[in-house]
Amino acid sequence: MTNRIELSISERFPFAGGHEFGAVGAYERLVGRAHFAVDPHPPAQQGITDIEKAPVDAEGLVHFTGDFSILKPADPARCNRRIFFDYGNRGNKRMLQFFNDAPGSNDRGPRRTPETAF
Repeated sequence: MTNRIELSISERFPFAGGHEFGAVGAYERLVGRAHFAVDPHPPAQQGITDIEKAPVDAEGLVHFTGDFSILKPADPARCNRRIFFDYGNRGNKRMLQFFNDAPGSNDRGPRRTPETAF
């Protein structure tokens, strides 16, 4: 059975006010929800507590969602095609704070509606 993931982007806006970072240039921030559908039976899923008790759809998949925030170069041609991944711990976003000595903050930056996002 195939697992599925779908990303729904709800906000898109310049990161750090469009500040340029070295050769890569400016970044943009994408914020949204990831929608997952997974087969609860493979061995890889057995470490998930009570997954066998979760409701399944007609295809036998368990559905769940999670928030995401992505920083990506505004101009993909200037990037090095690498990903620096961080996961939230109890909702805290720490990557920039620890990697770049930035002040600690969970502030997502200026909020944009889909109508005003570029």
